[in-house]
Amino acid sequence: MIIETEMNCSDICWAEPVRVRVGHGVPVDIDGPQSALNTMMQRWPQTRGEHYERARKLCMAALGRRVPAASIRDDFVAACVEADILAE
Repeated sequence: MIIETEMNCSDICWAEPVRVRVGHGVPVDIDGPQSALNTMMQRWPQTRGEHYERARKLCMAALGRRVPAASIRDDFVAACVEADILAE
């Protein structure tokens, strides 16, 4: 499932992207909640703990404009650390 919105991405992008390694280890820059949610739904490893669930829910809330997108970046980073996919 790919999540699409009619919103302008510049309205929901993070100030600094999060670089992750998914699939074959190729680094990918995640620039906001929409790309984070798509990555979590399509390319995430099997490791899906508390941080994953929180970040997934918050990404959906940010896309619905219920929470500020900038406020959930740290939650997404925590999910990446939990899954050992954060590229440094």
